[in-house]
Amino acid sequence: MARKIIYTDDAPEPIGPYSQAVYINGMLFVSGQIPIDAFSGALIKDGIVEETEQVMQNLKAILLAA
Repeated sequence: MARKIIYTDDAPEPIGPYSQAVYINGMLFVSGQIPIDAFSGALIKDGIVEETEQVMQNLKAILLAA
């Protein structure tokens, strides 16, 4: 059972003892995301559209890293 921890600087640092994602047995488990800009560390609070876009950018970065 091969397990690989996924990490990228292009997504926010995990808060606490978490991983951005874990790949195991052909499946990818991605942690929940909040609208944090990975580069500035700022929490995006400009509205649901901007917050959703940031979350999707974070997820995209993690998926690309995997």
